[in-house]
Amino acid sequence: MATIKIILDKRLEVEKDKFHLTVRISNKSEVIYLRLGALMTVKDYEKYFVKKSFDKEVDKIKLNFEKYIDRAKKILPIIDPFDSTRFREKFYDTNFDPEKIVTEEQKKMGSINYLFQNYMKVKSETKEIGLSTVELLKGTLNNINKFKTGLTYEDITPEFLHTFEHWYLNKVRSDGKRNSLASFGGLCRNIKAVINYHRKKKIIPVTYPYPFDDYKIPNFVPPKRVISNAEIQKVLDCSEFENIMEEYARDIWEMLYRLNGINFIDLLKLRWENIEGNKFVFYRHKTLKTRRNNIRPIEVVINPKIQKLLDKIGRKKSLYVIGQIKQENYTDQYLLERNKKLKGRYNSHLKRLGKRLGLTLSLDISMARDAYANTHKRAGTNPLKISENMNHSDPRTTTLHYLDNFEFDTDFDVNEVLL
Repeated sequence: MATIKIILDKRLEVEKDKFHLTVRISNKSEVIYLRLGALMTVKDYEKYFVKKSFDKEVDKIKLNFEKYIDRAKKILPIIDPFDSTRFREKFYDTNFDPEKIVTEEQKKMGSINYLFQNYMKVKSETKEIGLSTVELLKGTLNNINKFKTGLTYEDITPEFLHTFEHWYLNKVRSDGKRNSLASFGGLCRNIKAVINYHRKKKIIPVTYPYPFDDYKIPNFVPPKRVISNAEIQKVLDCSEFENIMEEYARDIWEMLYRLNGINFIDLLKLRWENIEGNKFVFYRHKTLKTRRNNIRPIEVVINPKIQKLLDKIGRKKSLYVIGQIKQENYTDQYLLERNKKLKGRYNSHLKRLGKRLGLTLSLDISMARDAYANTHKRAGTNPLKISENMNHSDPRTTTLHYLDNFEFDTDFDVNEVLL
């Protein structure tokens, strides 16, 4: 990899104590010197390029010369393979504008396919995102390519996003349903994250008109219906099951409900060593991947009802409370696949159980979190406390996604107050 630096070329003293100010380019074993038409003493060079300065005039002169480094950096990928004679010619040619030259490599780096693949690779290798996020990013890229292939970042304009939105919302899926505005918002946030990352890395130039200044990402939250307290009680009191797996699935649902409505992957990862005194203390899987501030654990007191569940379905011989992770040092891929497989298995049993109990909604694993939040809401618990218990960084998340819900019977009597 070539290095480019402004130096004082002391190989030749031009005047007393003065030398040529030069851009030195080292490319493997080859070194070239490009004079900038200025002479400096060692003392002046150190003043402008070595020591830190708080003098605006000094900074101004320094920046004036550093533009030559930028020019050299832009010419470098164009001269491929590297040739010192051609490089020198292009550097001194005042009519040559490297920003108007686009190489095949630059074209590749500007493609949407490259930008997404590069983002996923870098963020995965640094463990900033997990496999589930990678899958969401792949889904976003797949939808973009279905809509239009061969796109570059320059094609991502407000007009493009509006037409992409219209296409996505109106296409009919294989299951006969249409996509939601909420899911399109997720696609846009992925596109925005990829663009923002590459703007910071200067792969996308600062001259690119940022599309999200004009196009506003939809933040639509569909109304969520939740089962009533009476229906939750039906699930908890149920004692007749079609088979042992249906009962186990119900017990898993209850455990999620009583452990502050945690996600299934958190229960899957929960270890016996997470017990401190009379409570569980652990971190949400999602939090460790997405949050950098306000990281705090979930703490749940092990009350008699939780202890009864632990005695019933806890696996004491396993490191993990429910014993469904079979590997101590598991990979992200293993965890993701295990989470998906078990959720699918338990949801199939819960769905049949919910129908038999006559619930107004289809019972599944995710409903335990809704049920926890709304049981507290109906009991008059402070929303800030509910948010804290559910480990949300922003209380608005709790209100928007969990507490602004309503029960089925509300639909039929809400308008009876009208005259």
